[in-house]
Amino acid sequence: MLNSPEIVAALNDPGPRGLTIVPRPNPEALLARGGTSVDLRLGRWFRSFRQTRVESVSLVGSDPAHRVKSLGRARQHFVPFGDKYVLHPGRFVLGVTLEWLRLPAWISGYVTGKSSLGRHGLVIETAAGIHPRFSGCLTLELANIGEVPLEIHPGMLICQVFLHRTAEYTGAQLGGLFGSRKPILSEPSADETFRRLCT
Repeated sequence: MLNSPEIVAALNDPGPRGLTIVPRPNPEALLARGGTSVDLRLGRWFRSFRQTRVESVSLVGSDPAHRVKSLGRARQHFVPFGDKYVLHPGRFVLGVTLEWLRLPAWISGYVTGKSSLGRHGLVIETAAGIHPRFSGCLTLELANIGEVPLEIHPGMLICQVFLHRTAEYTGAQLGGLFGSRKPILSEPSADETFRRLCT
Protein backbone atom coordinates (compact mmCIF):
# COMPACT_ATOMS: atom_id res chain seq x y z
CA MET A 1 0.00 0.00 0.00
CA LEU A 2 1.35 3.43 -0.89
CA ASN A 3 1.96 5.83 1.99
CA SER A 4 1.45 9.59 1.79
CA PRO A 5 4.98 10.48 0.55
CA GLU A 6 4.70 7.81 -2.17
CA ILE A 7 1.26 9.10 -3.23
CA VAL A 8 2.61 12.66 -3.43
CA ALA A 9 5.63 11.47 -5.44
CA ALA A 10 3.29 9.70 -7.90
CA LEU A 11 1.11 12.83 -8.18
CA ASN A 12 4.22 14.92 -8.90
CA ASP A 13 5.46 12.58 -11.66
CA PRO A 14 4.45 14.14 -15.02
CA GLY A 15 5.40 11.03 -17.01
CA PRO A 16 3.48 7.84 -17.86
CA ARG A 17 4.23 6.39 -14.42
CA GLY A 18 2.54 9.34 -12.71
CA LEU A 19 -0.81 9.31 -10.90
CA THR A 20 -3.39 11.89 -11.98
CA ILE A 21 -6.28 13.12 -9.81
CA VAL A 22 -8.30 16.16 -10.97
CA PRO A 23 -9.02 18.33 -9.02
CA ARG A 24 -5.59 17.64 -7.55
CA PRO A 25 -5.37 16.85 -3.83
CA ASN A 26 -3.30 19.25 -1.77
CA PRO A 27 0.12 17.54 -1.36
CA GLU A 28 0.90 19.42 1.87
CA ALA A 29 -2.41 18.29 3.40
CA LEU A 30 -1.76 14.67 2.35
CA LEU A 31 1.68 14.73 3.97
CA ALA A 32 0.44 16.47 7.12
CA ARG A 33 -2.39 13.96 7.56
CA GLY A 34 -0.18 10.95 6.92
CA GLY A 35 -2.00 7.69 6.38
CA THR A 36 -2.37 5.69 3.21
CA SER A 37 -5.47 7.01 1.44
CA VAL A 38 -6.77 9.91 -0.63
CA ASP A 39 -10.19 11.37 0.16
CA LEU A 40 -12.57 11.86 -2.77
CA ARG A 41 -15.61 14.13 -3.07
CA LEU A 42 -19.14 13.57 -4.32
CA GLY A 43 -19.88 14.76 -7.85
CA ARG A 44 -23.04 16.39 -9.19
CA TRP A 45 -24.61 13.56 -11.20
CA PHE A 46 -26.93 10.90 -9.76
CA ARG A 47 -28.93 8.03 -11.24
CA SER A 48 -31.95 6.77 -9.28
CA PHE A 49 -34.12 3.76 -10.00
CA ARG A 50 -37.73 4.06 -11.07
CA GLN A 51 -40.40 1.87 -9.55
CA THR A 52 -41.35 -0.50 -12.37
CA ARG A 53 -43.88 -3.20 -13.11
CA VAL A 54 -41.05 -5.59 -13.92
CA GLU A 55 -41.32 -8.64 -11.69
CA SER A 56 -37.55 -9.03 -11.34
CA VAL A 57 -34.21 -8.40 -13.03
CA SER A 58 -31.78 -11.26 -13.58
CA LEU A 59 -28.29 -10.53 -12.24
CA VAL A 60 -26.66 -13.31 -14.29
CA GLY A 61 -27.66 -11.87 -17.66
CA SER A 62 -30.70 -12.86 -19.64
CA ASP A 63 -31.92 -13.69 -23.09
CA PRO A 64 -31.54 -10.44 -25.11
CA ALA A 65 -35.16 -10.74 -26.25
CA HIS A 66 -36.32 -10.52 -22.62
CA ARG A 67 -33.71 -8.11 -21.31
CA VAL A 68 -34.89 -5.06 -19.40
CA LYS A 69 -32.93 -2.04 -20.54
CA SER A 70 -31.18 -0.64 -17.47
CA LEU A 71 -31.38 2.95 -18.61
CA GLY A 72 -35.17 2.64 -18.85
CA ARG A 73 -35.29 1.68 -15.18
CA ALA A 74 -33.29 4.69 -14.01
CA ARG A 75 -33.55 8.46 -14.02
CA GLN A 76 -30.61 10.84 -14.19
CA HIS A 77 -30.34 13.91 -11.92
CA PHE A 78 -27.96 16.86 -11.90
CA VAL A 79 -27.55 18.54 -8.51
CA PRO A 80 -25.62 21.84 -8.53
CA PHE A 81 -23.09 22.82 -5.90
CA GLY A 82 -24.87 24.40 -2.93
CA ASP A 83 -27.89 22.11 -3.36
CA LYS A 84 -28.53 18.64 -1.91
CA TYR A 85 -29.86 15.20 -2.80
CA VAL A 86 -32.06 13.60 -0.10
CA LEU A 87 -31.57 9.85 0.19
CA HIS A 88 -34.48 8.27 2.06
CA PRO A 89 -34.25 5.16 4.28
CA GLY A 90 -34.17 1.97 2.25
CA ARG A 91 -33.38 3.83 -0.98
CA PHE A 92 -30.44 3.41 -3.32
CA VAL A 93 -28.86 5.80 -5.83
CA LEU A 94 -25.80 5.80 -8.04
CA GLY A 95 -23.45 8.73 -7.62
CA VAL A 96 -20.07 9.63 -9.03
CA THR A 97 -16.85 11.10 -7.67
CA LEU A 98 -16.09 14.73 -8.36
CA GLU A 99 -12.48 13.73 -9.05
CA TRP A 100 -11.30 12.25 -12.33
CA LEU A 101 -8.52 9.68 -11.85
CA ARG A 102 -5.93 8.11 -14.10
CA LEU A 103 -3.92 5.25 -12.61
CA PRO A 104 -0.61 4.26 -14.19
CA ALA A 105 0.19 0.64 -15.05
CA TRP A 106 1.92 0.00 -11.71
CA ILE A 107 -0.84 1.23 -9.36
CA SER A 108 -4.16 -0.41 -8.47
CA GLY A 109 -6.57 0.67 -5.77
CA TYR A 110 -9.77 0.10 -3.87
CA VAL A 111 -12.46 2.41 -2.60
CA THR A 112 -14.16 2.41 0.80
CA GLY A 113 -16.70 4.61 2.49
CA LYS A 114 -15.91 6.98 5.32
CA SER A 115 -16.78 5.61 8.76
CA SER A 116 -18.17 8.97 9.89
CA LEU A 117 -20.86 8.66 7.18
CA GLY A 118 -21.42 4.94 7.71
CA ARG A 119 -22.30 5.55 11.35
CA HIS A 120 -25.27 7.59 10.12
CA GLY A 121 -26.46 4.78 7.85
CA LEU A 122 -24.87 5.82 4.54
CA VAL A 123 -23.28 2.80 2.90
CA ILE A 124 -20.89 3.60 0.06
CA GLU A 125 -19.53 0.94 -2.22
CA THR A 126 -18.16 0.72 -5.70
CA ALA A 127 -16.98 -2.19 -7.69
CA ALA A 128 -14.39 -1.65 -4.99
CA GLY A 129 -11.29 -2.55 -6.99
CA ILE A 130 -9.69 -0.06 -9.37
CA HIS A 131 -7.52 -1.69 -12.03
CA PRO A 132 -4.20 -0.30 -13.25
CA ARG A 133 -4.63 2.13 -16.16
CA PHE A 134 -8.20 3.02 -15.14
CA SER A 135 -9.18 6.49 -16.32
CA GLY A 136 -12.36 8.35 -15.34
CA CYS A 137 -14.63 9.22 -12.43
CA LEU A 138 -15.70 6.41 -10.09
CA THR A 139 -19.34 5.34 -9.96
CA LEU A 140 -20.49 5.00 -6.34
CA GLU A 141 -23.38 2.91 -5.05
CA LEU A 142 -25.01 4.88 -2.23
CA ALA A 143 -27.60 3.27 0.07
CA ASN A 144 -29.34 4.61 3.17
CA ILE A 145 -29.69 1.73 5.63
CA GLY A 146 -30.50 4.06 8.52
CA GLU A 147 -33.79 5.28 9.93
CA VAL A 148 -33.90 8.92 8.77
CA PRO A 149 -33.46 10.68 5.41
CA LEU A 150 -29.88 11.77 4.71
CA GLU A 151 -28.82 14.91 2.87
CA ILE A 152 -25.84 14.37 0.59
CA HIS A 153 -24.21 17.38 -1.08
CA PRO A 154 -22.07 17.60 -4.22
CA GLY A 155 -18.56 18.52 -3.16
CA MET A 156 -18.71 16.79 0.24
CA LEU A 157 -16.09 14.20 1.21
CA ILE A 158 -17.73 10.87 0.36
CA CYS A 159 -15.12 8.08 0.19
CA GLN A 160 -11.43 7.26 0.25
CA VAL A 161 -9.19 5.41 -2.16
CA PHE A 162 -6.28 3.23 -1.05
CA LEU A 163 -3.51 2.76 -3.64
CA HIS A 164 -1.28 -0.28 -4.07
CA ARG A 165 1.86 -1.03 -5.99
CA THR A 166 1.15 -3.90 -8.41
CA ALA A 167 3.00 -5.88 -11.06
CA GLU A 168 3.14 -3.59 -14.08
CA TYR A 169 0.97 -4.52 -17.05
CA THR A 170 2.97 -4.89 -20.27
CA GLY A 171 2.51 -5.84 -23.91
CA ALA A 172 -0.90 -7.10 -24.96
CA GLN A 173 -2.34 -6.45 -21.50
CA LEU A 174 -2.02 -2.71 -21.97
CA GLY A 175 -5.27 -1.14 -22.97
CA GLY A 176 -6.78 1.00 -20.27
CA LEU A 177 -10.16 0.94 -18.57
CA PHE A 178 -12.38 3.94 -18.92
CA GLY A 179 -14.96 5.37 -16.57
CA SER A 180 -17.38 8.23 -17.12
CA ARG A 181 -18.17 11.63 -15.63
CA LYS A 182 -21.72 10.40 -14.92
CA PRO A 183 -22.88 7.33 -12.97
CA ILE A 184 -22.85 4.22 -15.17
CA LEU A 185 -25.61 1.62 -15.07
CA SER A 186 -25.08 -1.30 -17.40
CA GLU A 187 -26.90 -4.58 -17.96
CA PRO A 188 -25.62 -7.51 -15.85
CA SER A 189 -23.08 -9.47 -17.87
CA ALA A 190 -24.22 -12.78 -19.30
CA ASP A 191 -22.77 -15.68 -17.31
CA GLU A 192 -22.38 -18.48 -19.84
CA THR A 193 -20.93 -20.95 -17.30
CA PHE A 194 -23.96 -20.42 -15.02
CA ARG A 195 -26.27 -20.89 -18.00
CA ARG A 196 -24.58 -24.17 -18.97
CA LEU A 197 -24.86 -25.45 -15.38
CA CYS A 198 -28.57 -24.72 -15.34
CA THR A 199 -29.48 -26.30 -18.68
